[in-house]
Amino acid sequence: MRLCQMSQRPFWLTGLWLAGLPLVLASFSALAVKPALADERPAASAQCSVATLKGSYLYSSIGVLDGKPYAESGREVYDGKGGVELSFSGTGGVAGTMRARYTVSPDCIGKAAYPYGQTLSSFISPDGSRFVYTITRGPTDRPTVLSGWEIRVAP
Repeated sequence: MRLCQMSQRPFWLTGLWLAGLPLVLASFSALAVKPALADERPAASAQCSVATLKGSYLYSSIGVLDGKPYAESGREVYDGKGGVELSFSGTGGVAGTMRARYTVSPDCIGKAAYPYGQTLSSFISPDGSRFVYTITRGPTDRPTVLSGWEIRVAP
């Protein structure tokens, strides 16, 4: 009588290989993604300024505004001189236009201040074609965290 029987099936048919599959896939994806991310980094000589943002940009953002879930999309037109005009539509029928001021540091980090107290920080591509942003201060003292992206659609 045999107390222990060894399987004659190959390892990949035993089902045990599934436990290591996520690690193998993650390793391959890391190798594939790393070169792509390296290409997205600004060159050491990249210099940005307010002129980097010029033209019409479309955007979408999502998060929490004044302690409530919120989503918004719209268009911003940057003048390349530190001024921006925003047209937007958001959750609950909120819509409007407003003007704001923005700055851009040489390392392509932007800041904007909107009239109702919102402040925005952004990371801009060196050619100004797109950027990501986070808003961490809203019009009231209630929690606000919104994030999104913008892409230039017209010069």
